[in-house]
Amino acid sequence: MAQDISCVSVDDPKLSTLFRPFALKMEQQGLPPIVINTFKCYFNQFLYGAQVKLSDRDVMAVHDDELADYDAMEQFKDKGEKALGKTAVIKLNGGLGTSMGLESAKSLIPVKEGLSFLDLILLQASTVRTHYGVDFPQVFMNSFKTHMDTMLKVGDFHNGTTGIDLAFLQHRYPKIMAKDHSPASWPRNPELEWNPPGHGDIYTAMITSGILDALLDKGYLYAFISNSDNLGAIMNRRLLGYMVHHNLPFLMEVARRTEQDKKGGHLCRLKKNKQLALREVAQCPDNEMESFCDIEKYKFFNTNSIWIDLRILQSVFISHRMMPLDLIINPKSLDPRDPSSPKVFQLETAMGSAITNFLNAQAVIVPRKRFAPVKTTNDLLLVMSDCFVRTERETIIPNPDRSTPMPSISLDENYFKKIDAFLARFPKNPPSLLKCDSLVIEGDVRFEEDVRCVGDVRLVNRGPKQEVIKAGSVLQGETVFA
Repeated sequence: MAQDISCVSVDDPKLSTLFRPFALKMEQQGLPPIVINTFKCYFNQFLYGAQVKLSDRDVMAVHDDELADYDAMEQFKDKGEKALGKTAVIKLNGGLGTSMGLESAKSLIPVKEGLSFLDLILLQASTVRTHYGVDFPQVFMNSFKTHMDTMLKVGDFHNGTTGIDLAFLQHRYPKIMAKDHSPASWPRNPELEWNPPGHGDIYTAMITSGILDALLDKGYLYAFISNSDNLGAIMNRRLLGYMVHHNLPFLMEVARRTEQDKKGGHLCRLKKNKQLALREVAQCPDNEMESFCDIEKYKFFNTNSIWIDLRILQSVFISHRMMPLDLIINPKSLDPRDPSSPKVFQLETAMGSAITNFLNAQAVIVPRKRFAPVKTTNDLLLVMSDCFVRTERETIIPNPDRSTPMPSISLDENYFKKIDAFLARFPKNPPSLLKCDSLVIEGDVRFEEDVRCVGDVRLVNRGPKQEVIKAGSVLQGETVFA
């Protein structure tokens, strides 16, 4: 639920006293006034309201017949194709692969046949441009931590004759010291005093960077926005055509929740005004977690892929003087690699919660082929394997030869969590998982080329020496190394 984020009076002594050093710190970094004011409103919420809880009394479940269905949209392809020349593709590319031990842009991780997320995104754009003869803009929203790495890798890729910049920068928010709510200070590495404000910042960043005005000035009316680590999310004629045909301001792609998704946020409808909304786990009262996780009741989750009318986006932003979004308060260690460093709070927002600000916004149920994100090395091994295939459109989709659910994967975090260690243990190619139901690895194990896993596979190495799975091996059942 997008909350009332109007600030309390500037004469409020507590807010004025606590916020002043934040304002000065942000001004010193050259952050625009609109960003400082937006942070002030969220800081006000942090001090006085924190995160609003949404109980089952406040929301209603969303049923299949309330949502559009991707499979029933074939007739909108032609209209979508005609609108390609008025549409921009924006990739959220602010994430670092810190959970996998990477200190650069996550999109640079090799994911399929030696190609990184970024390589595949650029190939996707080139393929669509060539196939349809449309020179649409491909744009990245980078963070201050990913911009240089990304743009050096982009090289000579350009936006053709569109005149639109390849990238714009997400803003940064100061971290808040947990002990006294002052701005974080870390002289040994001042960069750690700041955090990306979440992908909800895209709306403000599009305004302050001039990208929104540039797109509208050049006749681009729509944008498709998705995560750079979701290689299933590419330009789609039927979804674009459906949006244009029904004159929708906002269209969110959702997928059916599974047991693996039950603790993530879900789509719901607010009882007070019947608007679609997202409810995150942090917004759920503790005594309602069982209901929150009921995937038969709350059936759909946000894939973080949205289609938006840029004209309406501009008018919503102007009317509120910002984009009202749900506040996410994220407790962290100041140095994420040092748990003993001071405790801080990070204020963040999520892009999808904007759905409540758009009258007549809709959601569409999409197949899992449009949702193939990589958050951990477990996910990465699955996508690298033959359970997913690279298509002629440069998407990564589930292998149509696999008729059963994807295998569950559990890799020993001591040896597989960090990307360098992970890649070193699959130096040639990942094992075949097409016929695998589950793969569990405990201990240090390295795979030579062309290994196949069948059924349930469990490898256990409790010794200090690395064990090697020989080339061409077929693994099935449990193997305990002596």
